[in-house]
Amino acid sequence: MAARNITFGGGTTNNQIDLIDVAALVVVPITWALMVGVFTWQINVFGGYDFTQSLWTIAGVSISPALLLTLGGEAWIIVTNILNSKTEHGQEEMAVIGTALALPLLYVFVPAVESLVNYHDMTQLAAVLYLSAASVFVSYRA
Repeated sequence: MAARNITFGGGTTNNQIDLIDVAALVVVPITWALMVGVFTWQINVFGGYDFTQSLWTIAGVSISPALLLTLGGEAWIIVTNILNSKTEHGQEEMAVIGTALALPLLYVFVPAVESLVNYHDMTQLAAVLYLSAASVFVSYRA
């Protein structure tokens, strides 16, 4: 049972979700789902605001708040767990960790990855579920 292994003191042992990761574990799936178009979310007060609206455009690539929050949340989860980890990770774990951080970047910067993710509604949902599960896995195992 994973529920009994949740710690609230910032422990550094494996197989626990630290309280410090909970906010990022909530933000990452929501902002990633906004990025890939699974759902939309806007704030309608003070003139309205869309989280997928471009803040900057660099070489034809739109940098949105959803991208920044997704990358920030993933980096937070990875840094707080990998740096505190006392064990060495296997190739499979490192592949999950690398893919969790690389997928949002590849989605934005590589048109082929964006086309693959946006190919069908099910691939969009699969991408959201993968990144969500990978984030929890990194938080739990690392």
